[in-house]
Amino acid sequence: MIFEGFFRYISSHPSIIIGAFLFYVFVYCVSLLVNRKKPGRNPFYKNQEKPREKLVTDIKARDAILKQRFTPAKVPENLDAIVIGSGYGGLSTAAILARAGKKVLVLEQHDQAGGCCHTYYSKKGFEFDTGIHYVGNMGERESHRFFLDQLTDGQIDWVPMADDYDTVILGEASENRRYKMLRGREECIRELKKNFPKDHEAIDKYIDLIMKARAGYTGLMMLKYLPKWLCKILIFTGIIHWISEYFKYSQMSVIQVLDTLTDNIELKATLSYIFGDYGVPPKEAAFSFHGTLVGHYLGGAYYPRGGPSEIALHTIPVIEIPGGRVLVQAPVSKIIINSKGRAVGVTVKKATGDMDINAKYIISDAGVINTFQYLLPPTIATKSCIYPMIEKLGSSCSFITAFLGLEGSTEELNLNAGNIWYFTQADTDGALNKFLSLDVDDVGHQDFPLLYISSPSAKDPSFPDRFPGNSVLLVITLAKYEWFEKWKDERVKKRGDEYNAIKDRIGARIIEQCVKLNPKLEDKVTLLKVGTPVTNNYYLGTKKGEMYGLNHSMERFSPEVSMTLRPKTDIPGLYLTGQDMVTCGFVSVLYAGLLTASTILHRNLMSDLHSLRKQVIQAAKEKKDKKLD
Repeated sequence: MIFEGFFRYISSHPSIIIGAFLFYVFVYCVSLLVNRKKPGRNPFYKNQEKPREKLVTDIKARDAILKQRFTPAKVPENLDAIVIGSGYGGLSTAAILARAGKKVLVLEQHDQAGGCCHTYYSKKGFEFDTGIHYVGNMGERESHRFFLDQLTDGQIDWVPMADDYDTVILGEASENRRYKMLRGREECIRELKKNFPKDHEAIDKYIDLIMKARAGYTGLMMLKYLPKWLCKILIFTGIIHWISEYFKYSQMSVIQVLDTLTDNIELKATLSYIFGDYGVPPKEAAFSFHGTLVGHYLGGAYYPRGGPSEIALHTIPVIEIPGGRVLVQAPVSKIIINSKGRAVGVTVKKATGDMDINAKYIISDAGVINTFQYLLPPTIATKSCIYPMIEKLGSSCSFITAFLGLEGSTEELNLNAGNIWYFTQADTDGALNKFLSLDVDDVGHQDFPLLYISSPSAKDPSFPDRFPGNSVLLVITLAKYEWFEKWKDERVKKRGDEYNAIKDRIGARIIEQCVKLNPKLEDKVTLLKVGTPVTNNYYLGTKKGEMYGLNHSMERFSPEVSMTLRPKTDIPGLYLTGQDMVTCGFVSVLYAGLLTASTILHRNLMSDLHSLRKQVIQAAKEKKDKKLD
């Protein structure tokens, strides 16, 4: 009773909470001045952009960087850090540390570095991307672009995609309705209102909520960077909700929010179409993250000239400057923990014999599930506060990918430098639930309720020169891992006739649906490759073919979970990076690298980066003014 009365009094006198919070902030600042560890070198001390060089198209020259095979002799001595996995969360962390003078070894289990940045070539003359399909905020001098330029010497040429960067198609192919998402906030609103003339007010309110959610994203990042004890105070007192509205909307699903705005089921489907980018249906997805993602693309979308592997290609040399390496075919089998409970190294498993490699900092970009269930000793992993997150959140959805090689140019095949999100019906939740309840024997006998369709060849202006007369389509849909689980232990490309028959059936159905949407594709498919959840396990190092690491449910975006999933673990010497630290998506893992490097270097790298950008912008302005004089 005494405690209840105390908390009632406190809650009715918020000034006490504010005063206590300010006092703790004061104490924290004093403690920083007295006890702060010496910060590492500023990796953003100067602008690293250089004149852009010609695209490297020679495959052997590219492989010399992207496919450096592991051997013991290639392992540098006196390493500062080891990064497990070469997804861009791992590469960005390594590159930032390298800019600060650290010698970093990145170990990749696959035969090519880059994670979902990697592309693959077909002998029939096709190139396919595998993970980065479009990115927002990559215009000249935009903050995300500037950050990436510091890690790639400014070598990535981001090409604007079509103004209609996403097109939502609803209904059966013969009677479908098409709704375009246009570059520019006002243009997008105008297009939506043109298509939904009775819902102008709902559209305005939706966009306002999108902007609120996006503005509150700072609150999410704050809980991953501030000291944990301070985060706990912010959460316990409720001050975090005064600082940011992000967590208010994180506990409301996309459909819950849309239900307050409109009864128009077609408008709801159009406004929630992008859920495939995070793999959670609208009834279960947190509106805060949905809003952040939609806001990310309001300014349009971009694609890297030469394909996503350009990003890894130009990041790896930066890691090598202070003596680091990025080595492939280097599967890490365990993280070494010493007698004091500190992570001190990793074991690389090879047929010629295991090799232990030590470093001061062990950084995992392999994901929380892989790290805590498969790489750490169980006695260590299960004691960590991060371990319960695996059961609490579970793994994200799995997916099927069809790679279609086409005879004909972009113009001949009527391909667009934008994405298509095709839904067979407006009740996307219901259609998806019904589809995912099927047995594998039924998959492919009826239309897929959701298809994401993208043409890398239409987005990349260099593609026609590199692969004349050819085009490609990438088609993705959600899937259940259980459909393919019985083949998980079979060798890749050796999984048998039954497995191949299922893939052929799936591929044929996907082609049929694509042709109905675009009749010019009829008889133009000369290559078909289908990847399943077990394919993902092999190439991406996943366990259940998961697309986005830990599930991006509403629970994922609660303040408590957001605080727990942070770069510095409670295991000394072990750090995390990648999509489980912030969210899925290229820009998110880029900034996950910044958070992890900030933690290791004891620097506010966001502030360092912001200061450098201001200097560069000011210098450019002064140069321009001088020319005018």
